[in-house]
Amino acid sequence: MPKRYKRLIYAFITTILILVFGVRFNNGNKAHAEAVGVVNVSGYLNVRQGPGISYALLKSGGTGVTLTNGQKVSITAKAGDWYHISFKLNGSNHKGYVKGSYIKVQGRSVCTEVTASIVDTDLMLMKKASATGACVKAGEEDIIMPTGSEVTLIDETTKKKQKWYYISFDYQDETYEGYVKAESLNISYGKGIPGIWKGSAKTPLYKDAGKSTVVESAGKKVNIGVNKQFNIINESTVAKNKYFYIKVRAKNKTVYGYVPAISTRFQIVQTEQASPAEVTENPSVTETPADETNQPDETVAPDATATPEVTPTPSKSPSDTPEPTSTVPLTSDEFKKELQDEGFPESYIKPLMLLHEKYPRWKFKVFDTGLNWATVIKNESVVGVNLLSVNKSYDWKSTEEGAYDWKTDKYIPHDGSTWVAASEKAVKYYMDPRNFLDERGIFQFESLEYHSDTQTQDGVEKILSNTPMHDKTFSYNGGKSEIKYSEAFIKAAESSGVSPYHLASRVKQEVVVSSTLMSTSVSGTVSGYEGIYNFYNIGAYSSTEAGGAIANGLKWASTGDTYNRPWNDRYKSITGGAEYIGKNYINVGQNTLYLEKFNVTSTNRYDHQYMTNIEAPNSEATKTVSAYGVIDKDMSIIFSIPVYNNMPDKPCEVPSGGQNPNNYLKTLSVKNHKFNSPFVLGDDGSKTYKVSVDKDVDSIKISATTVSSSATLSGTGNKELSEGVNTFTINVTSESGDVRKYTIEVTRE
Repeated sequence: MPKRYKRLIYAFITTILILVFGVRFNNGNKAHAEAVGVVNVSGYLNVRQGPGISYALLKSGGTGVTLTNGQKVSITAKAGDWYHISFKLNGSNHKGYVKGSYIKVQGRSVCTEVTASIVDTDLMLMKKASATGACVKAGEEDIIMPTGSEVTLIDETTKKKQKWYYISFDYQDETYEGYVKAESLNISYGKGIPGIWKGSAKTPLYKDAGKSTVVESAGKKVNIGVNKQFNIINESTVAKNKYFYIKVRAKNKTVYGYVPAISTRFQIVQTEQASPAEVTENPSVTETPADETNQPDETVAPDATATPEVTPTPSKSPSDTPEPTSTVPLTSDEFKKELQDEGFPESYIKPLMLLHEKYPRWKFKVFDTGLNWATVIKNESVVGVNLLSVNKSYDWKSTEEGAYDWKTDKYIPHDGSTWVAASEKAVKYYMDPRNFLDERGIFQFESLEYHSDTQTQDGVEKILSNTPMHDKTFSYNGGKSEIKYSEAFIKAAESSGVSPYHLASRVKQEVVVSSTLMSTSVSGTVSGYEGIYNFYNIGAYSSTEAGGAIANGLKWASTGDTYNRPWNDRYKSITGGAEYIGKNYINVGQNTLYLEKFNVTSTNRYDHQYMTNIEAPNSEATKTVSAYGVIDKDMSIIFSIPVYNNMPDKPCEVPSGGQNPNNYLKTLSVKNHKFNSPFVLGDDGSKTYKVSVDKDVDSIKISATTVSSSATLSGTGNKELSEGVNTFTINVTSESGDVRKYTIEVTRE
């Protein structure tokens, strides 16, 4: 089996072990894990066994482990928004997970990948960090990398004063790993790569590479201590010795200079196979303020309707999903051809084939939207259409008009006080189906229609296992009739056209509390709503009224005459609720969790979207997997996966880190002099401020402050004046590196 398949299969197995058992193990990847973080909380920070608050707390001596403000930790991996950390507590070593937003890291983020290009001619990929060792081979052929080839840096080491990089290289559709000398690579530094000094002693920060003049800050020479973190901006080689040009904080100032590369390490941590769904907070979990967040209301108003708009019809409707025709699983070659005939682009096929190897009866069908990718992203990026938590890093959040206030450096809430507009980059990531073609994420594309030949009562029973509904009956019709829950879901599917698997898993998510207990929504005993049941919690929106969400749901279930209401027995609730779900979404074409959120169907396109939380389809996919339990590999499940025209060649990358973009001035003045028109907060720098002074005034003092405390200023202070017009420019540089200029003209008589 090709190495790349083995590695991907390993990643999927790892993900499942994490999801189901919380098991993690090292894949042998040589990722350097030297990032140092500092806990940044007002109280204390919980440490968990996995990347999300649905995971149990890490325990020590029977007590949950917590970290306090200022405590240092070592970051070993990144899983979505969470960091895998190691630390010492009470003399013992511990490992666990914390929310990344509560860990302060130099550069504000960790680095999970460094890219580079080959500068040597026909460079050999070595098995060991040695010029005389064996070469990595592809079959019987030595792997030789041409000049300009792109590689990914995984780790680095030093042997006999020679620095080596451990890299990965794609060769003939397979990925190989090995060593090359450091000087053989041209590193892509971008806006900087987090680095750390790993010398045995501190080193001076030099003004120039290969020279002895030391950088000073506040009148003192700057030394870089052991394990000091900084940003590596570039590199320079002098007399065959490499130096890194770095940006670092010293004496509360940002300074720049050179350090020897031989004892410097990139802070590259590995990326765990954990998608954002694993790190989406579970709103049913009560958590301490240290990592608690609230989700926007995802409940649709009952009987919601929308006016259809005239839009192009996609070449395939998601409701036209073909039924499987064979009971014998396809071979890998047959399956690959089926995917190609179905119309899947090449970038979809590899991950789908890996899923086929484990689940040979799963069927993957193209939902050809007929839409241009750029057009879809433009429409779904409209401010307010897609929201996420304000606690996300800068890269995730939009700074478009209406999303961000440049005058206050604040994001504008669109739901409650904590949900803000998603950035275009975030929209691209969550809308690109290729980012979620794994054993968990794939369920946001599960076809939610009823397929009578593949969806059986026995399959429903498997989903209901470990719940109070498993292999149980209930009475209805005034006690005159009795039916199994599993059969009731099949009946509901027949009448509504909705998958009984989806109905059962949705009910399991909504009302199952434990293997022996269900929510009061289906108890029939809630005061004021005796004998009323709401298995899907339809209309159960949050409120401050007595009884809260459950009471609101039961109120809706007890009134009206649509969808077989009032739901005064369990059967009416199960079947009537299924009809509601089918009518409002699934039977109008929005037949997957993905399409319920991102409506790219021909009906009400970009409208009638079930929820504003952009992470919802991925989060709901996780809940679905959990509700299914251990999935039988012989269970036939159909997935309808969107494909767009002119998609990027590679899956859109996950937003990572980012820095404050604000480069606006808060105040601007000239001491003892007035501008011809006053400075106004919010000025974008397009205005020129003019001042006239007498001929005996030979200098002025310019003062300014920035809106964002992380922005930097230049051009202020005392300025000498010549006769006539003097032009001064004040530069405001945001933390992200963008510069805004303000202009002052001083006319001296």
